[in-house]
Amino acid sequence: MKYEIDSYILEYLEDENKYYITFKDSVNNECKIEIEKKIFDTYINSKIAYVKIKNETSRHFEHLELSEESLYNRAFYEVKSSEDEFIENEEKIKVDKAMDTLTKKQQRRIELHYLNKINIRDIAKLENVQKSQIEKSLKLARKKFLKFFKK
Repeated sequence: MKYEIDSYILEYLEDENKYYITFKDSVNNECKIEIEKKIFDTYINSKIAYVKIKNETSRHFEHLELSEESLYNRAFYEVKSSEDEFIENEEKIKVDKAMDTLTKKQQRRIELHYLNKINIRDIAKLENVQKSQIEKSLKLARKKFLKFFKK
């Protein structure tokens, strides 16, 4: 039985019934010393306990180096649960499907007005049409949206 631990090798030779520790000294010479079973067992048990504590700790603590910015963001922005993200993605899919029921003009105008917060007058100037045409187009688009979601 042989255990490589850190810079040491712990070894049990069954045929000799002896325990050894092997390591390199300060001038890089390999040293092999016979040790008692009690010392061998104690060292192995301490390593097992260390690994157990390390594993428990790793389950409970993050392995990220948290910057001040990420800590700040965590303090002010709620982290979404996987359920919330799933629901949000499902809603986005529904909105995309609803957008597909609109004409290209209606889609563009919805995006400009509701997503980009551009007022109706500026959209009319941008498209070189009357304000009433934009209002009518948005009204029809809203009706199509409502009809889609009432299904």
